Amino acid sequence: MSFAKFFKDALLPVAVWACGVLLSCFVLTVAGAPVSIVVVAVGVSFIFGMLGIVIEYARRRRFLRQLERAAEELESPAWVQEMVQCPTYAEGELEYEVLCRVGKAACDEVAEGRRQTEDYRDYIESWVHEAKLPLAAAHLILENLDGGADDPTRVDDLGRELARVERYIDQALYYARSEVVERDYLIRRWDLKTLVTGAIKANARELIAAHVAPVCENLDFEVFTDEKWLEFILGQLIQNSIKYAREDGAKIVFSGALLDEGLASERIELTVADNGCGVCAADLPRVFEKGFTGDNGRTTKRATGIGLYLVARLCSKMGIDVTAASDSGEGFVVTFAFSTNKFQYFE
Repeated sequence: MSFAKFFKDALLPVAVWACGVLLSCFVLTVAGAPVSIVVVAVGVSFIFGMLGIVIEYARRRRFLRQLERAAEELESPAWVQEMVQCPTYAEGELEYEVLCRVGKAACDEVAEGRRQTEDYRDYIESWVHEAKLPLAAAHLILENLDGGADDPTRVDDLGRELARVERYIDQALYYARSEVVERDYLIRRWDLKTLVTGAIKANARELIAAHVAPVCENLDFEVFTDEKWLEFILGQLIQNSIKYAREDGAKIVFSGALLDEGLASERIELTVADNGCGVCAADLPRVFEKGFTGDNGRTTKRATGIGLYLVARLCSKMGIDVTAASDSGEGFVVTFAFSTNKFQYFE
């Protein structure tokens, strides 16, 4: 910043100072002071006033020049504080503190962007690996079709493998959209039984093949949610129950309940419980973490650790509380809590 520009910015205090000098001269003249004394007083006031302006400009000059250079050269505000030293005057210290906060926020955004990029890359790599398995199985089934009597069974197997591919594709799509789910969902009142039966129908082929019986109990409620996203969430739980189902008598139970009726905490809870292998106590606190598969996933080698992560992430985006409970060997239970206060979803 040039001195002329600085002086222009300081014109108001300079004008006030000049008025003070003139008023002092008038008072001295009225009081009968000699002209020489008045002239000396004006001269001294002018010299010290200009000296103060020059000293103030010198104090600010370095900081302002650093700011100008940073504004011209920096591509990102993340490095502003690295190129600017903290000034010694009060306004400059406040401005420097603001710059540091802006720089820190920019660094945090860059770090978060890198983390999301790395997470997405890791997921895509995992997804590609998982998608190749049903495709390889489908190719093998097609190669073995020879017009024999068991071809219908093989065609059914092919259908299931292709359905697996479709689920993985849907999962990748929902994962990609989970960062900006607010742009895609539509919260409105839905019949809970309709949503649950829709998710069951969408996964009927796999449920039948795995001999898992779906059971619906007390679902005559209406909840605020998005139809598409909730059916996807329930589909992830259904697929998990299929993946870890017991050989005989496997089932998945959907049950609803109204809790704290008449209170501010009134809510409708949807409980999804299976009677599969369950989750051990050590793994339970981490079931919603991205990429976590636990002992069951390492044993079956069919888990990606994405399904339950997406369940928790999407529920968080839509204002639905989700919790998990389990005893190893006794099944896995996930509970969704839908607030009956619609204003919670439209803040």
